[in-house]
Amino acid sequence: MSTEITKEFTFEAAHHLPSVGDAHKCSRTHGHLFRVEVTVGGEIDPIMGWIIDFADLAKAGKEVIGALDHRVLNNIPGLENPTSENLAKYLFDRLAVRIHGVTAVTVHESPTSKCTYRPGGQVARPTTVQIGVSGLSFAAAHILVFPNGEREPLHGHDYRVSVSAWIAGNGPDNAQEILRAATVDAIADLEHRVLIASKPAIGHVEVLQDVVKLVLPGDTVTLPRSDCTLIDTTSTATEALAALIAQRIADSAATTDLKVSEVSVSLLEGTQDLVKSTVKC
Repeated sequence: MSTEITKEFTFEAAHHLPSVGDAHKCSRTHGHLFRVEVTVGGEIDPIMGWIIDFADLAKAGKEVIGALDHRVLNNIPGLENPTSENLAKYLFDRLAVRIHGVTAVTVHESPTSKCTYRPGGQVARPTTVQIGVSGLSFAAAHILVFPNGEREPLHGHDYRVSVSAWIAGNGPDNAQEILRAATVDAIADLEHRVLIASKPAIGHVEVLQDVVKLVLPGDTVTLPRSDCTLIDTTSTATEALAALIAQRIADSAATTDLKVSEVSVSLLEGTQDLVKSTVKC
């Protein structure tokens, strides 16, 4: 299973493009609010349930991207011609030496214009068609437990779900509706629930008639059974949830009907932390 996480950053800077000619508006010095998405790919850690701590990605991103804030980009070595394309590669090269597994950097120069630098490009799928659904969401609470015995307090998020699937070119006309229904089914028991990993990194879970107990060294969290959904995993980190949803869709009858070869789930936790999980069917 392939998984990616993405974190978004912003900075404001001035620049001009020296090679476009005097008649082009971008030859004049001007400014933008740049949005930058940094994507990291890899295997989900079986204990932690994530690829990398979003906090570590945030620290590296602030160090590299923050250095461009309120600057004239042309004056920075390596950005003498600061197009979005060159800027995306510049950031990728500097982030990749700080964070293992960086797969792509996307620079949004405006609300409608963006550039993604991803070494290696994309694999073509000549015999399949991509379909997708978006606009789905669920609200849930969870507790993250760490191997050292520490835990986060019970807290919650809104999660926004987008799904892409690659299907046979001769699939049914209502393929998108079938995929949407499969996605709704996959997230149904996550909505307005406390999500509990049944195999936490430390301690154990007790399921009683009316309550669920998360028993940790020196600490026990007791929750109403009716509020909880138990997930057969070690963590309820966003990576684990995206992988769970992708696998549920891949295992559904809909994938057989649609002859799905690959399912990709993008799960946005809050407003900036995005995870993408892909399952081959």
